[in-house]
Amino acid sequence: MKLGVLDIGSDKICCLIAVIEKDNQPKIEGIGYRDSRGIKSGIITDMELAQTSITSAIQAAEKMSGVTLDEFIVNFSSNTIQSDLVNLTVSLDGNEISSQDLKNADKKAGEINLGKDRILIHKILTSYTIDNQKGITNPISIKGDQLIAGYNLITASKNAVDNFVKCLSICRVKISNIVATPYAAGLGCLTNDDFFIGTTVIDIGAGNTSIATFADNKLIYTNVFELGGINISSDIAKGLSTPISEAERLKILYGSNLNPNEEENLINIPLTGEEGHAMSHKVPKKVLNNIITSRIQEIFEIVKSKISKPILNKNFTNNIVLTGKTSQLHGCLDIASNIFGTTVRFGKPLGVKKLAENISGPGFSVSIGLLKFKMLEENLNKINTNLLLKNSLIWKKLGTWVKESFF
Repeated sequence: MKLGVLDIGSDKICCLIAVIEKDNQPKIEGIGYRDSRGIKSGIITDMELAQTSITSAIQAAEKMSGVTLDEFIVNFSSNTIQSDLVNLTVSLDGNEISSQDLKNADKKAGEINLGKDRILIHKILTSYTIDNQKGITNPISIKGDQLIAGYNLITASKNAVDNFVKCLSICRVKISNIVATPYAAGLGCLTNDDFFIGTTVIDIGAGNTSIATFADNKLIYTNVFELGGINISSDIAKGLSTPISEAERLKILYGSNLNPNEEENLINIPLTGEEGHAMSHKVPKKVLNNIITSRIQEIFEIVKSKISKPILNKNFTNNIVLTGKTSQLHGCLDIASNIFGTTVRFGKPLGVKKLAENISGPGFSVSIGLLKFKMLEENLNKINTNLLLKNSLIWKKLGTWVKESFF
């Protein structure tokens, strides 16, 4: 089976074409990535420029793989994404739970009024509770008076999604699935244990920072807000009076390897001005470091405020994983550890054999997560079907499949 994915971000557009081998592992045969144009923080800002970037990335991947595809799994990243936990109640009157009861709960979840301006991206079953007894994994044939099914409904702005879909349609791209970026980031870089024990993955991209919290092998919370690497570059440009292209260069050159022992050393900063004028000034490295760390601190403080919600068990946010290209900047781990009061580590793409070095870094966690989403979805569909057929071993089988396939 051939599989194509499109990771569309503010900084880059990455297209991967893979074949799913007999061991259920994806083998990447085509890679295409281009600078992103006409897209800001997941929102289409220039339809024509966006189409050119997307088409170019697809063509590069198709040329490398020798395969032409017209259907892709794509991510959607926008600060309009929100996560709502809802409970749907089904009266049982002391009877055994049937497959129809589960269907009724699932139907109710899909019929919730989201508002005219919202569209449902994911409907994720998170829990079953029978007569206040939590932790029910397979409720079929259990007697009770009341069944409560918990769902995580992930929605986004309908207009934003419509514009996104229209852009891809003009590019002649058929969308097989739209995946929320935080979900894909988690699938791309977390381990089997991370999903089970409770983990929050923070994906710091160019335009957005995405949050996804997983627990008991389920996605229970997502959020996206509009701050990322672009903001850091802008801060440097404004703070040091240098062109934005130079600010980006300084961020990459010094932001990932700044030695505290060299903070007093001076660095040369080109000044803004007329083209061709080689004007510059010198500033201590610590000035650049302060600009970068101030914005990183702000990003993590916002994340902390969002995951410090009553609905999230503190145990689920004790395990923090950073991913995304911007997370590699100097000091990110230490700053995050201090703000969250826990151990923090980097997450990079997992679960793909012989991953090419140029797509093995944290900046490609979402791309790899999109590949893994399709296989996970197919197995979940089988599990849901089996659940309705009273197969009590399915949850164990899911855990075994994930572990054997990806870890």
